[in-house]
Amino acid sequence: MSPGDRADRPSGRGARPLGRLVLPVLLAAAVVALASACEDDPFGSSLSVQLVGPGTGVVGEELTVRYDARGRSLVGVILAWGDGTVDSISTSGAQTAAGARRHTYQMPGLFTVQARVEDALEGAKTAEVSIQVALAGQSG
Repeated sequence: MSPGDRADRPSGRGARPLGRLVLPVLLAAAVVALASACEDDPFGSSLSVQLVGPGTGVVGEELTVRYDARGRSLVGVILAWGDGTVDSISTSGAQTAAGARRHTYQMPGLFTVQARVEDALEGAKTAEVSIQVALAGQSG
């Protein structure tokens, strides 16, 4: 074998050196592995939000609503109380946010409380709960 000959060098028309084939195969394998890892992302979970409220209340009574949000990079939670009042909760990129907020209704009615959670990577999701508020001494 002369110094210029290599055992792994292909011969014939259109043949490519072995090294030129290995790199594209390795890159393709890396892309497949990366795509698979994104589906099973260990850093956070898919975006979700839950909202739990009392269902009923009385005008002037302080009511509590609980929220639980999960995602990959939460931006914030917005609570709209259904009477024009809105609370904003900053989450600064957290993966979870849970807590409770209190609100007092000034008039009777059926109010829909809406929680909207926003995630920098996954968009937004909304959850709702209805609260029937009556005058003191009255039901439903």
